[in-house]
Amino acid sequence: MHAARRIVAMVEVLLAFALVHVSFRAIKHFTIVGAWEHAAHTNFTPGAVMILFTMLVIILGRRDPSQYGLTLRDWQAHLGIGLVACAVLVALSLAGVGLGRIKLDFSHPPDLIRGVGGAVVGIIGTGVIALLLRKNWIRGIPWVASFAILTLLLCVPLVLKSDSYLTILWLFFGAGFGEEIFYRGYIQSRVNEAFENPWPGILISSLLFGFLHALNTVDYFRGRWDFAWWYALQSFFIGLFYGVLRARTGSVLPGAIAHGLSDVLAAVPRLLRG
Repeated sequence: MHAARRIVAMVEVLLAFALVHVSFRAIKHFTIVGAWEHAAHTNFTPGAVMILFTMLVIILGRRDPSQYGLTLRDWQAHLGIGLVACAVLVALSLAGVGLGRIKLDFSHPPDLIRGVGGAVVGIIGTGVIALLLRKNWIRGIPWVASFAILTLLLCVPLVLKSDSYLTILWLFFGAGFGEEIFYRGYIQSRVNEAFENPWPGILISSLLFGFLHALNTVDYFRGRWDFAWWYALQSFFIGLFYGVLRARTGSVLPGAIAHGLSDVLAAVPRLLRG
């Protein structure tokens, strides 16, 4: 009985991953929406498809959204936790750049050095955030202060480039919230239901999250099969970070804030050059 449930869950999430990926790639490749996004240098479609798919699964399957981490319970505390988690990732990334003299270039997939560096950031960051979540102070950060800090940080790109609001929106909501809702909300939770243990869900969602990024350089509609495996390595271990955050808080909100904000801040060097 347990084996059958686990097989069904695994098949479901693998099919969901394939369906979602092909869907947003097809939209971007064959429709006017994709043409508009290419011209505007944005990427809203993947996150929108991921969120829509997750919502449909929950609604049509009459599932409890809170079991998928989609809850506003304790949102005030989760807002602060998300900021702290982002600070951990940013601090470790900057330390890696300084100590390892790694060149930041977010316009290209990571090479061996950046891939391994990102993996180390994910490993250390996972341990750090797991320890911090045991501390009472991290849940007692005033939400007004957290909201003000989040707003100010999201406005940094606007100070550098006044027309970067679309970049902020798709990185924060499309990439951050879209990917967390699908990978840590739907996939991680669905696997956890079958295994009744948080780690299979964390591992499977991280593996698929890594494979998503390996596919960034693949275009199966044009027959290009150049996988970005170092990007996958980095993303797998960063996925563990977000997975632990989701498991320990019971919500995708902290991870979505940390993910979206770190993506926005990662765009700052490119805006400075541009």
